[in-house]
Order: sequence, then structure tokens, then C-alpha cells
Amino acid sequence: RTELGGFHVASDKLTIIMCLIIGIVGCLICVYAMGYMKDYHSHHTEFKKRRSYFFALLFVFLGAMFGLVFSSNLVWLYFFWEITSVCSFLLIGYNQTEEAMRNSFRALWMNLLGGLGFAAAIAYCAIRLETLELQTVIQLGTMVPVAFIPITLLAFAGLTKSAQMPFSSWLLGAMVAPTPTSALLHSATMVKAGVYLLLRLAPALCANLAGTMVTTIGGFTFFMTSMLAIAQSDAKKVLAYSTISNLGLITACAGIGMHEAVWAGILLMIFHAVSKSLMFLSVGAVENVTGSRNIEDMHGLIVKLPRLAFVMIVGIAG
Repeated sequence: RTELGGFHVASDKLTIIMCLIIGIVGCLICVYAMGYMKDYHSHHTEFKKRRSYFFALLFVFLGAMFGLVFSSNLVWLYFFWEITSVCSFLLIGYNQTEEAMRNSFRALWMNLLGGLGFAAAIAYCAIRLETLELQTVIQLGTMVPVAFIPITLLAFAGLTKSAQMPFSSWLLGAMVAPTPTSALLHSATMVKAGVYLLLRLAPALCANLAGTMVTTIGGFTFFMTSMLAIAQSDAKKVLAYSTISNLGLITACAGIGMHEAVWAGILLMIFHAVSKSLMFLSVGAVENVTGSRNIEDMHGLIVKLPRLAFVMIVGIAG
């Protein structure tokens, strides 16, 4: 138990769903990464081989995600929240090229901006509300007007982490990293931390200004990035934009805050994690075989690589 009342660790159905997503999809991505990284370094001889470092980061990242979903105390939640930000920064900059370093620093400062909002919410909760338990803060958010400020700050942290506009550029920059990083950041875990927090906050966002703002931002992001995804020819870019649009839809569901909308958001989260990670890994496999990830070069893929094309069709159907 914490000094200010409440528990450090809590578990419910949403926690179990997130655990299954992180555990199953995350582990499969790590298994895929073993073979992929071998091929990656044989194709990209200009990059330094640091595979052990890469896998160490993947496992620290997954461990932090497990800690994040089980944490009921805001300080512990914040601790794991920032570990995922640092891991994503190191994973995006893996190649150590100028572009990779630039994109990794952009991801870091955008996520730290959300982290600053999170830290401010913790300070406010400790001083004014005298509680650091997430569930208590959410309950107070539905009853006490003074709890509106930390709820809004936590929602802001969730929006930056889930790459909603105008913070979507860090997620697009993450494409310079090896494909397992893209699959892990874009689909299974990193961005899911943001929508997970928003879905947690959903009861306190129902029918108020904070909820309206979250829904508006989510809906706008969904519409704009869907349009942008259609105009891309780079397969990873298509997937990145469609990821942001999907996250926008989940965010909009969380902002509505009603029981049905939250479950719709959770179902979207499950399908998105499975199908999008599958699509990223398929694109990575195509790039390793053909040397290109341009959609135009994928004509006749069903003849050249029938099994891979079948897997991609399953992902698209998902």
C-alpha cells in the first residue's frame, strides 16, 4: 500500500487484455527479430552490428510495459512511462545515422513534453487531492471539479504518447529504425500505452470539456491521417499513417467515455495490435527479400512470394 492510501499494483480486465497484447504480440516480434536482424546486417553492412544491445532494449521495453499496465500508483506509472520513452529513443537511433539520431531526439522531446504534463498531474494530485492512486483520481474526476486539472494533464500525456496531432511526427520518424522496432513501437506496445491511459481515464472524460477535447483531437487525427495514408507509396509510411488514424479512433472512443464506446476502443486496440504488427513484419520481410518497400514494387508478390503474400492478405483483412 502507498503512504497516501491505495495500492501500488492493480489488475482488472483491461490490464489482462493489455498483458496478452504485450506478452503474445511482443514475444512474437522478438522471435521474428532474431532472424530479421541477421538478414538486416547482411543487407546493411554500413551499420555497426549491435544485436545484443538491440535485444536487451527490446526486453527492457517489454518489461517496462508490463510494469506500466499493472501500476495503480501514479508515481510508478510515471516511472515506467518514462522508461518506455527512453527505450524508444535508443531503439529509433539504433543505426546511428544522422536521420536516425534526429528522429530519435524528436521522439524523445515530444514524449518528454507529455511526461512533463504527467509530472505536473502527480504534483497536483499529491498536494490538492492528497492521493496518488489512479482509480481514486478518476473517481474524484467524476465528482469534484478540482480534479479536472490532473485529468486534463494526464489526457495530454496520453495524447502525446499515442502520437495524436500535432505530435504525430515522432511516430513517422520511427520508421528509420529496423522493422521489429516499428512493429513494437507502432502496434504492440509503445503507442498503446497512450491509449491505455486514455481508456483508463474514460469515466472521468464522459460528458465534460476534457472529454470533448480528446474526442475532437482523436477524430481530427483519424480523418487527416487516413487521407495522408492514401497518398503514400512507401509501405512503412502507409502503415505509420494508418496506425495514427487507428489510434485517433481509439482516442475518440475514450473521449466519449461511455461504456459501449470504451469497449469499442478496447476491441479496436486488440485488432490493431495483431493486424498492424503482422503487416509491419511482412513489409520488413518483403524489404529483406526484394530490397525495396515501395508499394509499386510489390506487384506480382503473390507469384514471387506466395506464402508472404498470403500472410499480408490476412493482415489486411484484420
